[in-house]
Amino acid sequence: MTSSLDPSFPAPPLNDCEYAKCFNIFRQMCSEQLSMQEWLNNDFIPRLDWPGPLEILSIGSGTGDFDLQLMSLLLTRWPIQSYVAIDPNLNHNQVFQASFTKSGLPLQNFQILSQTFPGPPLHQKLDLIHLTHCLYYIPDRRQAILNALELLKNQGRLLIFHQTPLGINEIQRHFLKRAKGHAQEMFSSRDIYELLKKLPVSFKFDIIDGVLDITACLDPESFHGQQLINFFLECRADNLPPAFRQEIISFIKEIAFEDQGRQVIFQPVGVFVINKSA
Repeated sequence: MTSSLDPSFPAPPLNDCEYAKCFNIFRQMCSEQLSMQEWLNNDFIPRLDWPGPLEILSIGSGTGDFDLQLMSLLLTRWPIQSYVAIDPNLNHNQVFQASFTKSGLPLQNFQILSQTFPGPPLHQKLDLIHLTHCLYYIPDRRQAILNALELLKNQGRLLIFHQTPLGINEIQRHFLKRAKGHAQEMFSSRDIYELLKKLPVSFKFDIIDGVLDITACLDPESFHGQQLINFFLECRADNLPPAFRQEIISFIKEIAFEDQGRQVIFQPVGVFVINKSA
């Protein structure tokens, strides 16, 4: 769907606080966290033969929901010597720190660094690094992957969780540049796959099923719906002209389907497992 109607100026970008609020609504409406946890428990962790204790780096930790799940699952098999989380969003980091403290998980060395990646050098080698929905925001994705691989111990693992061309990425392909003024965050698992094929690494690629409830997006008066659209388009899309906002809503309706009385879209997660060989 195309239109000659474009905003005369891009919508304002989301600040850290606005993004955190939008992300929280998205997290409540999407099944991806549960699907990722099931994949870890059933497909990834049972195949590992690390001696432990583990040293782990989380890049793009967000509010830490996935990290806390990962910690809990790993601690059933290995002690964790250190867990370092990196995220530039201070609001997310505060939520993560509070959730970790409340969890009571037995980690002696846990820290959250409010910075981007790559940043100041880390001085230890790691068993596991995961980049979770963050490569959109890193300008040089190839170099970020190479830097992460360099930080791994021999036989370490790099996990990358990223959106596929289905779901939110479809909406972004149609509207992100028009709404925000640029499309720098446009990057899907297909792009990562093509990038990794050109690197001297072995990797496995899986797709984890997921759906996103977008029922609220179809109501122009819904606050939650507008926050979700802001999240999809990485900007204050509520500032866009009404006709343009309606065009976005109409497109979302086109790609949605009904599930148990709700309108949902497919939102699968691509996951890459990259092995660091000796």
